[in-house]
Amino acid sequence: WFPDSAFKTAQVINDFKRERLPLMVFANWRGFSGGMKDMYDQVLKFGASIVDSLREFQLPVLVYIPPHAELRGGSWAVIDPTINPLYIELYADQESRGGVLEPEGTVEIKFRRKDLVKT
Repeated sequence: WFPDSAFKTAQVINDFKRERLPLMVFANWRGFSGGMKDMYDQVLKFGASIVDSLREFQLPVLVYIPPHAELRGGSWAVIDPTINPLYIELYADQESRGGVLEPEGTVEIKFRRKDLVKT
């Protein structure tokens, strides 16, 4: 995500709320890493605005991850249905992918020797 697109996403959610329209999100997102660059570029600030807007949304929000799309990294936390469980529902195609860790982060996870032997 870029600062402008994160800001525009939060803005359109607020516009839908003001117009009393349900929201459908086709998610194919990566981003919100929490690193210094995202903080400096204000991506995290506007990502938090998306969370705030979704938390207050009181109409149906349908999130769909289409075939071959990905919802990865911190963007999963931004659109997670637990933000507003009464209104947000998440659906994913069998060919889609999602996860909190990027592949590079997954590779970096270290196991203790006894846990490696178990697996």
